[in-house]
Amino acid sequence: MSLNREDMLRELELLPVWRARVPAPTSLQAATVVEAVATPLVAEVAVEVVAEPVVEAVTPEVVELEVPVSIEFEQAPQAPLPEVNEPPEVAVELLVQTPWLLYCSQTEDAQSQQLLQNILRALQLPLEVVTLYQQQLVSAQVDSRFCVLFGLDAANRFLAADHLEIAAVRGKILTDGDRQVVVTHHPQAMLENSLLKREVWQDLCLLLAKYAEVAA
Repeated sequence: MSLNREDMLRELELLPVWRARVPAPTSLQAATVVEAVATPLVAEVAVEVVAEPVVEAVTPEVVELEVPVSIEFEQAPQAPLPEVNEPPEVAVELLVQTPWLLYCSQTEDAQSQQLLQNILRALQLPLEVVTLYQQQLVSAQVDSRFCVLFGLDAANRFLAADHLEIAAVRGKILTDGDRQVVVTHHPQAMLENSLLKREVWQDLCLLLAKYAEVAA
């Protein structure tokens, strides 16, 4: 039995044997195989070199950002606001322009008229400073500093008030703007109850005292 070279190396414990890789022949002829004999301590290792992939550097494309163009919108002209026509002020006709006013409505009977004339004389005021008015009248129609209002109806109409009892407003001086006002009993009430004449005179004296202070 004949031993070949590989059998002899196996017997000498020199196996396994690593053979170097050889590129495949470019021709049809068989390539010569070179056998490498391994040493007892170092074994031949076939090193296969793997080429690293080539990474091509890609230059990033420069993207130009379009800057938004500000669009200015023309504002439509605003329509002028409609003019608000305020109601014209109604001129109030002044009916009384004397310092004193005696206002008494609903005095058609002769006895009430005579009583008012007696009161007017008792005040002892010059006739040119006193007006006795017996028609419908409101405060805006009067330019008087001292006013005597006879009866609750006349007082509510003149002062634009709604007093229910004359006792709530008489016996004191009321202020209406810059004028001094007293409210007292109606002549018809004095004719029905003569005791009321005393209260009427007391109310008149309150206003006469204010008038004396101003004149002094």
